[in-house]
Amino acid sequence: MDFIKIDSIKSKTKETLKPGFCCIGIVDTCMLKCQMCQKWKEDPGTAGISQPATEQWKTFIRQLRDLVDEGFEIDFGGGEALMRQDVLEIVSYAKGLGFKNAIASNGYLINEDMAKRIVDSGLDSIVLSLDSLRPEIHDSMRGIKGVAERVFKAVEYIRKYSKDIHIGICTIIMEQSLDGIIDLAEWVNTNRDKMNSILFMAPMQQNNTPLNAEWFKKTEYNFIWPKDNKKVQKVLDELIRRRRLGHWIGDSIPQLEAFKSYFQNPAKFVKKSPCNLDRAVHASSIGDIYLCYRYGVLGNVKNGDDLREIWDAEAAENVRGEIKKCGDNCHFLLNCFFEGDYPFVTEG
Repeated sequence: MDFIKIDSIKSKTKETLKPGFCCIGIVDTCMLKCQMCQKWKEDPGTAGISQPATEQWKTFIRQLRDLVDEGFEIDFGGGEALMRQDVLEIVSYAKGLGFKNAIASNGYLINEDMAKRIVDSGLDSIVLSLDSLRPEIHDSMRGIKGVAERVFKAVEYIRKYSKDIHIGICTIIMEQSLDGIIDLAEWVNTNRDKMNSILFMAPMQQNNTPLNAEWFKKTEYNFIWPKDNKKVQKVLDELIRRRRLGHWIGDSIPQLEAFKSYFQNPAKFVKKSPCNLDRAVHASSIGDIYLCYRYGVLGNVKNGDDLREIWDAEAAENVRGEIKKCGDNCHFLLNCFFEGDYPFVTEG
């Protein structure tokens, strides 16, 4: 979640190709019952399989360090990343190696003690999920009463112990949140002493459900899809206007433009250029290593597979070829590793 990037990309030859994004899905479980996510449901692909030990994750991070420049960011996600007891120890270790580190959290576990531990770990950025300033809306979508209030308190607790840590808000643009999107953007922008950004995301098919390219048409999934596209376009135009004025919105303007195209026609690929996840590193809660989750496992952290060898292996090159042909508007492309600030052109 490295917001507002302004640097340029080097030529993507095999000699210069470096990871541009890394997400460690450190856990695959969550205590909430979010309707738009469903990570709380059992994933048959990971159920009953052991997770890497602390030292195994540290080895993986050391290997990543050899592939990237100083200041590269590792995103720790889930599930709820803070459910893993040693996640802050792993963050501290990565910080010592010169990484920037970010955690995405629902905020539920962040009491004052946890906030102090987060700050003491050296974490650079924490992004808290909040879909509405109205607690009844946020709590309803998250499945547990009182979640919104915990997010508000988490912001206060973390800021109490650090003026420097980046505190971001993450909001999904969906039917239930649409009317309050601009209010959220204004709230973050007028409370700059407490928060540093708000990042908007487009809705995707829920986790742990059978993959369906037309999920947004299916009754069991599409209740989160905004019904009034004209309203969506108007909201996004306003976010773009505010972003141009310097409001603290984490999405780039090309990314917000891509959202407009996505909501207009989610089946149409939002870029004219190929997908850039050929430069991504993903590791799952059970240690499987991917470039993209849509394609094959390239190794496993628990097996001692060396990321440095995986990155340049023929199998990885084959996956990159498949990624270049992919035309899906997936979560990681659209919401996480969108390279619209670089020489990529988005559909209008």
